[in-house]
Amino acid sequence: MILIQLLADVVTRYRLLTALAMAIATAFAIGGHLYVPPPPSESDSDSPANTGSRLRIATSEGEGNASDCFLVVETDDLFKPATVAALRHVVAAIEQQPYVDSVMWVDTIPVLNVFGLREPLLPPNDASLERFEAARDRVMQHPLAMGQLLSDDGRTLLMPITFDWLFVTSDADCSQALLQAARDASASRPDASLNIQLTGRVPLYIAYQEAFDRNHRKFQLISYSLVLGLALLLFRGIRAVAVVAAAPAFGIMWTLGLLNWMDELSNPLTSVVVPVLLTMVGLTDGVHLMVHIRRARADGMSPQEASRSAVMRVGLACALTSLTTAIGFASLLVAQSEFVRGFGRGCAIGVVVTFVAVITTIPLACSTWLGNNIHKGHEHDLVGHGLKRFGWLIEFVLRRAKLVSMIAVLCTIVFGIGAAQLRPDDRMQDSQPTGSEAYQALAHCDKALGGIEFVRVRVEWDESADENSAQILTAIQDAEQILTDEPSLRHPLSILNILASFPGDESVTNRLAFLELLPEKTKASYLDTKQRVAEITVRIQDLGIAHYEPIFLRVEQRLSELQTRYPGFNLTLVGDPVKRGRNLYRIVTDLASSLGTAAITIFIVMTLAYRSLRIGLITLIPNLFPLVVTACMMVLFGHPLEIASVCAFTVCLGIAVDDTIHFLTQYRSEVDRHGNVEQAIRDAFQGVGSAMIITTFILITGFGTVLTSDLPGQRYFAAMAVSTIAAALVGDLVFLPALLATFSREKRVSTKSN
Repeated sequence: MILIQLLADVVTRYRLLTALAMAIATAFAIGGHLYVPPPPSESDSDSPANTGSRLRIATSEGEGNASDCFLVVETDDLFKPATVAALRHVVAAIEQQPYVDSVMWVDTIPVLNVFGLREPLLPPNDASLERFEAARDRVMQHPLAMGQLLSDDGRTLLMPITFDWLFVTSDADCSQALLQAARDASASRPDASLNIQLTGRVPLYIAYQEAFDRNHRKFQLISYSLVLGLALLLFRGIRAVAVVAAAPAFGIMWTLGLLNWMDELSNPLTSVVVPVLLTMVGLTDGVHLMVHIRRARADGMSPQEASRSAVMRVGLACALTSLTTAIGFASLLVAQSEFVRGFGRGCAIGVVVTFVAVITTIPLACSTWLGNNIHKGHEHDLVGHGLKRFGWLIEFVLRRAKLVSMIAVLCTIVFGIGAAQLRPDDRMQDSQPTGSEAYQALAHCDKALGGIEFVRVRVEWDESADENSAQILTAIQDAEQILTDEPSLRHPLSILNILASFPGDESVTNRLAFLELLPEKTKASYLDTKQRVAEITVRIQDLGIAHYEPIFLRVEQRLSELQTRYPGFNLTLVGDPVKRGRNLYRIVTDLASSLGTAAITIFIVMTLAYRSLRIGLITLIPNLFPLVVTACMMVLFGHPLEIASVCAFTVCLGIAVDDTIHFLTQYRSEVDRHGNVEQAIRDAFQGVGSAMIITTFILITGFGTVLTSDLPGQRYFAAMAVSTIAAALVGDLVFLPALLATFSREKRVSTKSN
């Protein structure tokens, strides 16, 4: 309290000193904005300046032979001369692009026979219809074609493409330019009906990034405009709105400058979330300060005294809200992911810096000539007058305090049980813009080909196994059978499938001699005897990690059991989906632990701040209630727990605690003044209720605009924020007064409200 009093005196009585400090901070921030951080290395996941490197690094999956994109071609009948000629023309047009390194499709797969002669699967363009019908049989039986580059019905063709990144000059090269080149080539052959789309990790990444950047600018502009418009409507005074808006503006500018000095803005989540978050946090504290200043000015205080009074009465609550919110974000520092740690670090720093901006800018401005008429329009305060009409609500809560308290506890428990049903998951669909062509093509590949993502079983053996030993093929065969037994794992492919395509009646494991007939590149992709390793690939659809994780665990368990039958062999399940699933569960677990740590730390801070364990326990219900309500909403609408949603919970926890602190601070002040619990609750309801409603209305409006985003992840984040903020208002204006009236130690004297 002494520090708050000192701060109030410095800001309102030593205004030149305060203004000088703000000027120095602003100059430092401007230097930070002008500072150009060194580009990240290729080991970093963030974006370097070079477009080709940026896309290559950002979409890298750690798969050395993974394709960068897939051209998806739908046709009525592949085995027609006109169709094959058109496809060859399309492939030639693609290969002419300087940034395309290679294109693979059915025509590039060599057919091998026992004589070692190679010929293409598809006949020349001018071949007879009989030869095309014969080609149909060959293609439908070829293991590298069916289920891999051609759908089972023969109507969807997949063409994996890799880029030469040295020649990639723009995002369009890897998306629209490539797709347009293919479509233009197809249009020049009107005798063949081809529907061409583009998908894969690079086009999907570009589609997401373009939508992300577009929505980022649009919703920031819409949110800020609506917030300013609502503030003007609610405050009924342009000066009050300008001063309140200036505070978070300084906070954002100082924070971004400082974070850029620290090279923290390379984290995309930080650079996008921090400005919006700080706007909302700064407005919340700023509104509480401004409401008090306007009331004090309307009661006859001078601008300087009104500003000092606001810092004295509201400053402690603002400090506690900033501290608890910063603790929530700082708890993310215990996560193992640097991406998550960087987000938590940036947000925690921003919250503290914004508090400094709010607690200096608003009292300083209001203690000058700007504060002379700052209270104009106060008499037309819509929320304040409307709140008086809801006096019956607080009277009902006080009369039925025990019943409302019981309802609060039961609701929190019931919603908490529902929240326990949340499960981690990660689907590509949730990160793609609605209607994205790249994702529509991916969805089609899921149905036609079983997906475009791969999981692999890696079979390794030591020197004890001879490189020509049939035991190697037997081990591969047994491992492949494990994958075949899982219906969700589609089209297993190994060296055995390729050997099976050779004519003959011998068992697959007796066809070692045919290995010499295979092209070295094809053979090395599935069996490398020099490195003593073989791989079996299998396709998966975009059904989510939650769907595949039990399957992966089951496969790994069976591989472990199989390994005991083959001494000297090592069988492991690998691939980006497997790694992503492990990382997702680890990160979500880390974030959930961080959230629990933050909740416990906030409870301790509030207990110490109010010097009452009882008060600390009372605050658990109104702070947990909005979180479990939001979690239940996620379960109800089928939205899983993933990284963005747990980060949203951290944001929501900080916001939910803010109103609790402001109400409690006002309540304790009123109790100290006249020692009457019920009257203190009424006074706190009238004193901070209007500010709580204003901030809730502004926050819901700001986040609510994002509900129209075409990115599902942003919509989920906004829906969580709106749900949490609305539930927090119920918890703080209904449940908290009832709990205080029921469990407070102070004397409870029944009095009528004025």
